[in-house]
Amino acid sequence: MVEKRERSIRPDTFFLIAAMWVGIFYCVAIPYGAGFDEERHLVRIYWMSKYEFMPNLPNQIVHEDVFELSYQRRFVQTPAFDMFGREIFLRRFSTFDEYRYGQKTQSIYSPIIFLPQALIGRLLWWKYDFPILPTIIVQRVAGLLIYIAGAYAMIRIAPFGKWLLAAVALMPAALYQASTLNADGFTAAVSFAFIGAVVSVYVNEKAGIRPRSIWILALLSILLGTAKPGSIILLPLLLILSKHPLPSRKWMIVLVAGVTFAAAVNIGWWMVASQRTTFSGEGAQSVSRQLDIILSDPLGFLGILLQGMMLTFPDQLRSWVAAYGYGAGKVPQAVYFFSVIFLVAALLAERRAEIPAKVRLFWIGLFLFCCVSIYTIAFIPNYATGGLFALAKHGRYYIPFTPLFFLGVAGWFEVRDNVLRFMQRLVIVSFALVTLYHSLGLYTTYYTYCGYEAYAGGKCILPIYKNLEKENLPGVTLHEGSLVNQTFTNLCGKLEAVQVFVNSMPENSQGALRFLLFDDDHHLLASQDFAPREIIIGEYLSLPVNLPADFQSTHYEIQLEPINLSPSEAFEIAVTSSEAYSGTLWVNGEARRDVLLLHYVCASP
Repeated sequence: MVEKRERSIRPDTFFLIAAMWVGIFYCVAIPYGAGFDEERHLVRIYWMSKYEFMPNLPNQIVHEDVFELSYQRRFVQTPAFDMFGREIFLRRFSTFDEYRYGQKTQSIYSPIIFLPQALIGRLLWWKYDFPILPTIIVQRVAGLLIYIAGAYAMIRIAPFGKWLLAAVALMPAALYQASTLNADGFTAAVSFAFIGAVVSVYVNEKAGIRPRSIWILALLSILLGTAKPGSIILLPLLLILSKHPLPSRKWMIVLVAGVTFAAAVNIGWWMVASQRTTFSGEGAQSVSRQLDIILSDPLGFLGILLQGMMLTFPDQLRSWVAAYGYGAGKVPQAVYFFSVIFLVAALLAERRAEIPAKVRLFWIGLFLFCCVSIYTIAFIPNYATGGLFALAKHGRYYIPFTPLFFLGVAGWFEVRDNVLRFMQRLVIVSFALVTLYHSLGLYTTYYTYCGYEAYAGGKCILPIYKNLEKENLPGVTLHEGSLVNQTFTNLCGKLEAVQVFVNSMPENSQGALRFLLFDDDHHLLASQDFAPREIIIGEYLSLPVNLPADFQSTHYEIQLEPINLSPSEAFEIAVTSSEAYSGTLWVNGEARRDVLLLHYVCASP
């Protein structure tokens, strides 16, 4: 009788298939500019495609299209379907001769990081005049493949913890980051490969490190040096090999030379490239100026640093799991719930690994050291400029180091075979659910007006302002006898309230602000007089609306009128750019180019 063999998928194969499918989908679906600092990195890639490898050289120029096409530049959040329209999607640099002069970028990382994307730009943009956005998608795919290669190498060569490493590399934030233009995907790829190689040598070559392994470790150390500043803090991981015999002293020289060169490149490049940025001289984030302030009161800096770490820890943990660019939209809670199941299942899917406890503790300690170091490095330029929450939503910075923590706990114990096989299946199922909910959140964030909360039973509040600074807003002044009218179109469900932003109002006044709402036939729908005591300066003033169930109109008009004011008294209502929404503002019967800063609230779509 032939024994029936149970079919199973290997963790490295699972990672490769999952990362390719989900990653390529994200490369296309995430609008250009929705990735973290994506347009800054595209500026750098643009220059490098012109063979200008140093950032921020004098007289460097960039097409306006780099900025105009960016989703993040939109004043309000609107569906990104228009980016796939013929006019925008097929736009070419050759279409216009307009440039933005003197545009600097904070993307000052090693040119090695962006070399594949720059070569693609050189070929497609300048040789074949290929459209801008399709080229960006190809560049994103190139970056994704680099990330997949580094993560796959880590999973494949790691002697244990493969399921857990695959789960770490497939977390939504990691894939989102790897699928957009940035330096983080490359840094994570190199860090993953370095961690996998060092751990593999530690476990498999205790009797003596092979020359081939020494060359690989030296090369990966150098690649770490070309990654983001601070990535070389992973190099102390090599200390776990200190008791492993080497073939001869010359191989120690090779390894030390690689590490030294990596440190020199990482530190040296940043010192040179940062000279023309806000991090140098009199820049707003001048490191030298910030260090002078820190050294004048190191205990005060340490206190604020620790306070920032503790206060922002929950946000950083959530954004390590999943986040959309610039905190846009809302990640569904189900993503976090199923991500926990995903990681726990991966942990329980591992066989026991005989790793000394002190080595495990060293890996976990190094992970914590790396996280604290990166937080500190990024915190220093923001210290004197109110940077307490500078990294509140940047858990993505810790992605390159997280395999250390999970290797520290992987294989510490082992469950029964039947449970282990079940957990391996649960890994795949939970990943599918994480991806489903994360993609749903991505869709509602970038391709609907209301966002995920409205579809989950909450209210839809529009417009969703993306680039709005509420301090020192311009406004229209309303004296006794003034009249302000503003039209707008409702793009969601049944209207429940309208809101305007109040800049200022008279104190101790006996007057009031009359707030009215009409439909497009000028039928009165809602009206209320607000006394000054009912209004908060610097907040939205809300007019409740109770419409009949069968009400059909989507076009409305707001009217604001002060009543019973003395000649010296006035209300000021904030205005904003006419790009915010479709509508016209009239002040005392005269049309204006701007519009009221308003929200309208409606039921779930």
